[in-house]
Amino acid sequence: MKGLDIFEKKKKEILDDLFDLIRIPSITGKKEEVIKAAEWLIKRLNRTADYVELIETEGNPVVIAEWKAQIQRENTVTILFYGHYDVQPPDPIDDWISPPFEPEIREGRIYARGVGDNKGQLFANLCAIECALEANELGVAVKFVFDGEEETGSPYLDQALKSKSSFFKDVDLVVVSDGPADTTWKPTIEFGARGILTMRIEHMVSNTDVHSGNFGGIQPNPVWDLISILKTIRDDEGRCLIEGFYDNVFTPSAKALEATEQLKRDPEDYKKQLGLTYFGGEQDQPLEHRKMFRPTSNIRGILSGSVREKARTVIPREAVVDLDFRLVPHQKPEVIRLLILDHFEKLKNQSERMKQILDRCEISFGTSFYPLFTPFELPWSDILEEAVKEGFGKDPLKVPIAGGSLPLQPLYEVTEKPIYIIPYAQPDENNHAPNENMMVDWFENGIKTCIILLDKLVSINKD
Repeated sequence: MKGLDIFEKKKKEILDDLFDLIRIPSITGKKEEVIKAAEWLIKRLNRTADYVELIETEGNPVVIAEWKAQIQRENTVTILFYGHYDVQPPDPIDDWISPPFEPEIREGRIYARGVGDNKGQLFANLCAIECALEANELGVAVKFVFDGEEETGSPYLDQALKSKSSFFKDVDLVVVSDGPADTTWKPTIEFGARGILTMRIEHMVSNTDVHSGNFGGIQPNPVWDLISILKTIRDDEGRCLIEGFYDNVFTPSAKALEATEQLKRDPEDYKKQLGLTYFGGEQDQPLEHRKMFRPTSNIRGILSGSVREKARTVIPREAVVDLDFRLVPHQKPEVIRLLILDHFEKLKNQSERMKQILDRCEISFGTSFYPLFTPFELPWSDILEEAVKEGFGKDPLKVPIAGGSLPLQPLYEVTEKPIYIIPYAQPDENNHAPNENMMVDWFENGIKTCIILLDKLVSINKD
């Protein structure tokens, strides 16, 4: 493939261009910087794409682009890529070894905020398209969605894509390159991802913090109150207690279960990697099922009072807890939301005390993504497996469902086609954390994988 030869010649230029994109601090909450990154992408896309458009939203813009096949034939395949160009804040800054928006290569790794999540992976697919074009080898039609607000849940992506629904009518499959590869350090193909619903409970019991001696026994403690609520959401064995929560949990297919067995992950490796001595989650479920096939109810943070060197002998006036619920196929965020609200209403009816507590609580919901699963039996699976194997030089793991969440539902609704996730970042990319990084080898293997995939899709007859 000439496209691979062109890539080999342009490696330094490609890295320099990636660094230019990374230097734009497109933190999702800073719209002016996100727009700068969108403008950078549009300028880049206009060099090669047949169609480029910036879609304005109430939040950050979405950019779409299209390349027509250079080799014209009947039943040409159309592939859609998705990536996001917004990034997480770099906090805490002091934990970074080098400035987060000044990319630096150390020991074969590029260190910078957004390099793995998701600019490096997005750019790998874009560069692959450009190399295929330069080699006059692009034999499929290619479309791309560049999301500017994934880090806050892509709240306007659905609206943006549906406003251009005709653009997506001819898409045959969707490939998303995001997240880290499997913890076994093998290249990975993921056939879906869990969904998510986030929730916050804010509980204020009084006007001010008070002395825990002078008012102890009189002023209610909001932390104890929240604990009372939280204990009704999940039991000590890791099972969610919200009525109806498990009603629509899907049953994995035989192929998905077979792929799970092939993962061959050692539980002791998890303990070593994470510093664990025991596992959480549903204690009656197999370990890998907990990560993929089972939903979760998680406390992601709680804030109240003061601790450690700032500790004071007070009863705090308020407590705040943030939760997230990871969802599996057939569970819908809006249904889970109603089940949670119904759960709280039932608690109010159980006792006057619980009613008094919940009446002082403010409950709100945030990010929600649908879960999605693509069946293993579809013919695209073999093509993707071959491309990843040749690009990375080893057989990929086939993971039925990624534990994390992505905005896959809007992509599915406008295409109604299978979606696959092929991460190009290594397992320890530190996404969302200080010293986020992407190994140069993995970035380059991602480009090669995509070039090879574009070439292999030419042989597919859609009929």
